[in-house]
Amino acid sequence: MAKKQETVDATVEILSVSENEDGSAKITFSLNDDFIDLYKKDTGKKRATKKGLSNFLYDIVMKAMDERYK
Repeated sequence: MAKKQETVDATVEILSVSENEDGSAKITFSLNDDFIDLYKKDTGKKRATKKGLSNFLYDIVMKAMDERYK
């Protein structure tokens, strides 16, 4: 019997994107509490930091890109 997958209403809202002179970009985003809870559960951390959340979101986006463009 297949295990039922739990759904989470984790939301990421992109607030702004600004391009830097070197070609990189700065993305400002807002995360809801469900996303922060998902981060804590997935990483085992008790507190969420800006750097930790940023890295976590980056990893999710990169995995999705890898899957999409195999």
